[in-house]
Amino acid sequence: MRQRLRAATASLHDRLDDAMGGLPVGDDTSFARFLTIQYASRRYLDAGFSDYRPAQVGAPPSQIDLIARDLHALGSEPVEIAGSASFGSTAAALGAAWVLSGSSMGNRAMLAQRRKLGLDHADAFLADPRMPAYFRTLLPLLAGDFDTFEQDQMIDGATLAFTVFLDVLARSELKEAA
Repeated sequence: MRQRLRAATASLHDRLDDAMGGLPVGDDTSFARFLTIQYASRRYLDAGFSDYRPAQVGAPPSQIDLIARDLHALGSEPVEIAGSASFGSTAAALGAAWVLSGSSMGNRAMLAQRRKLGLDHADAFLADPRMPAYFRTLLPLLAGDFDTFEQDQMIDGATLAFTVFLDVLARSELKEAA
């Protein structure tokens, strides 16, 4: 299932990586923008896990408190978007959880880059060990048997998660341009 999720969301993942990868982690202003996008997106997605959580592993750990702490350390304020994600099933929630927890691998790389540059502040979110641990727990579940309907729901949930991040990013770019 993991390969199917990857294939189905590859273009969205690439678009998000290209857009977010352009934010230099060694610049606190750009890093604060990255964290602002993370906060708004994750708050919206976290709210969706109150209705549906992945079976067997539950919802991914919320990191919005850590992101808010890092934003404050950088002199920025968290920004929220109205509403919440609607997954519609535990399978869709599993797909969204795969996206959120999988991003922790990139966060570790960013943390290493920031520390290499001597930036050892505002790192609570990037250094949080809970999400990589959750991701390791989630991966064996994706090796299970899922019927076509559940697979499609997982893809829908993953697509929703990527789309939320892309939408928040686009909104932040429009706000900056104004």
